[in-house]
Amino acid sequence: MIRALIFWILVSLAINVLTGLVAFAMATAEAPKPTLPQSTAGIVVLTGGSGERIRRAAQLLQNKTGQRLLVSGVNPKVSEPDLLGLSGLSSQDLSCCLDVDRHAMNTRGNAKQIAIWAKIHNYDHLLVVTSGYHMPRTLLELQAALPTTALWPVSVASTGPAKQHLLRRSVTEYAKYLVVLVLGVPEPNGTEAS
Repeated sequence: MIRALIFWILVSLAINVLTGLVAFAMATAEAPKPTLPQSTAGIVVLTGGSGERIRRAAQLLQNKTGQRLLVSGVNPKVSEPDLLGLSGLSSQDLSCCLDVDRHAMNTRGNAKQIAIWAKIHNYDHLLVVTSGYHMPRTLLELQAALPTTALWPVSVASTGPAKQHLLRRSVTEYAKYLVVLVLGVPEPNGTEAS
């Protein structure tokens, strides 16, 4: 009797996890056209992929959708000319309204650096640019780091070679999302978020 109950609980859990994965992959595979505010103070982009994220964030800055852009998680080996070439921004943009974070090494680090940046600039709403499959966990991490800040997601669809590995990335990101969702995001002092 107990074995049968455990068996059916495990089967039910597996079905729910698999159904959640399929829903997650379908929901994050395409980048829907976001509803954006007319203007916002800050734009943040989490690096990764082949540069589509940075190009999209740069377009938002060039279109004056935001006043300032933070590129978070830039590899220290990437030079400013390389970053400007990838983004399509000018050195004038770099001096006036582009900030580069080279400290963040992962999504949690991105959230921490973005929170510091937003507080320095006194931003209470941000456009958040990242890949569609990465957006759900990014928003969880950012909401924990910036609980009173309005976050406007701008998902970027994976294209080219990045799209070939989308299933693997979706599975990995879904697992990470579930961990953050279930365990919560640690507070800066090490305690768990509620």
